[in-house]
Amino acid sequence: IAPGGAVKEMYQDGRLSKSGVDYEFITSNLLMNFNKTIGDFDLGLLLGHTAEMTNRYIQSHWGYGFSTAGTISFANIIDDQKFFTDRTVKKRLVGVFGEFRASYKSIAYLTVTGRNDWSSTLPVENRSYFYPSVSGSFVFTELLPKNNILSFGKIRASWAQVGKDADPYATNNYLWSPAVVSGSYVGSGNSWTGGSPKLLPEIQTSKEIGAELKFLDGKIGLDFTYYHSITKNQLASPRLCQSTGYIFLTLNSGSVENKGMELSINAIPFDTKDFTWDVTLNLSGNRGTLGKFLKGVDLFYVTDVQVGGVKAASVPNGGYFLGLTGDYWVREKDDDGNEIAGGQYIVDETTGLYTTTKVTTNVIGNREPDLIGGVNNNFRYKNLNLSVLFDIRIGGDIYNGTEYYLTTRGMSMRTLDREEVTVSGVSSSTGDPVSYTYKSGETYTINGASYSGDYMIQSYWDSYASNAYNFMTSTNWLRLRSLSMAYDFTSMLKNKKYIKNLSASVAGYNLWLWTNYKGMDPEVSVSGSGTGGSGSMGIDYCGVPATRSVSFSLNVTF
Repeated sequence: IAPGGAVKEMYQDGRLSKSGVDYEFITSNLLMNFNKTIGDFDLGLLLGHTAEMTNRYIQSHWGYGFSTAGTISFANIIDDQKFFTDRTVKKRLVGVFGEFRASYKSIAYLTVTGRNDWSSTLPVENRSYFYPSVSGSFVFTELLPKNNILSFGKIRASWAQVGKDADPYATNNYLWSPAVVSGSYVGSGNSWTGGSPKLLPEIQTSKEIGAELKFLDGKIGLDFTYYHSITKNQLASPRLCQSTGYIFLTLNSGSVENKGMELSINAIPFDTKDFTWDVTLNLSGNRGTLGKFLKGVDLFYVTDVQVGGVKAASVPNGGYFLGLTGDYWVREKDDDGNEIAGGQYIVDETTGLYTTTKVTTNVIGNREPDLIGGVNNNFRYKNLNLSVLFDIRIGGDIYNGTEYYLTTRGMSMRTLDREEVTVSGVSSSTGDPVSYTYKSGETYTINGASYSGDYMIQSYWDSYASNAYNFMTSTNWLRLRSLSMAYDFTSMLKNKKYIKNLSASVAGYNLWLWTNYKGMDPEVSVSGSGTGGSGSMGIDYCGVPATRSVSFSLNVTF
């Protein structure tokens, strides 16, 4: 930053910015717990009250143009070039809740809860919302004769609701701070996000059933869960038509449905004095869909994640929650007008290239994996312990935005041959098979116009990059997530006067990966885990792969 530098001229004499945030959170809780035993029944009652108050005060000071070079201070900036903004955010929530518990011997268990909250972020008429739950379990093996085959068996079920309020001030509309526009006029405008004065609380309703079984005195264990949840009146700020006056609108957008299964199997194949092998397999699969949504909204872009023409999107009315949208090359169609899977591409005779849909709102994939899981093996031989953890993923689309970027810059191995390209498929005008080859240094007449071969080759790769399927992979992987080994030297100590325990360990993480994905680490997303909404999982764009690491530790107890 200096006169004649690359920054804006107004900042070439220096710029100073300072900001501060004061955060205050005050909470109080009152709990009353009652317990009573009546015969074989154990009863419990919990009553409570909670109150929360959150205050945030944000200040920002900035200015530009130091009167005396080298003196970095607001006092060295004239008043007309000093600016100050502040913002206050306040929220209050009050709740009352209760829980009733009942159990019969060690056989049956029942829990019923209820909570009512009042939130300052919702309209007065909607600020109170109630959400209950009920859960129960039955240990049926308590009624069976003791045996070594089925040593433990329990079934369980639950139904629950969870309420959620809005962010502070989401019911109101706001203007930007006044500013000078068009040179000499002072004006203001709508902020990016509009509010809704009739917001309702978001309510998630979930159901779950499951079973836990243990066989052969616990040597084999199985835990299975099926769940189904629906979120209604989901609070969101989708990107809608800007004719509303805003880029985003905070509203009750619709419903989100998730259903899936979780399975855990544990086994102890060997268990002796000197050697033990314990193995656990965990598997889960989720199916997330977007339910009823705003009328007229065919796609819900919950984030700004976009690479080329591909975007992270949710599809209303039963479509993918973790969807992808983009453009693609059109294939030949059957008599009913439907594209033939695996059919030939349609060649546009007016361009001499493959035909695209010319829009980026086509649903082209689902980022949600079909199945994820892990296998953990623990081995113990005397004082030596070895643990090996593998991760598993089956299915789920990943868009290789890194390869897209390299292709558009001519740096991909795909673009290595730049002397000629061939376009083969069926003609858009006749439906007959056609094949055109474009070579560098030659001239071609297409639709009555002349084009150089170099131009056609470049246009081909531009069209290639617009076809999202050229960079999509339904991804599987097997990953060695961690490998650790530890040894306890305590038994080797002859004199434990000073050192009571001594052990050492070495561990490695992210050591090996097998995958059909040809890009960088498929676990990396373009915007990281902090991205809102459905995030950027499944979009890889010039990211940094997860690091491989090794750690050593020595534990000494005196």
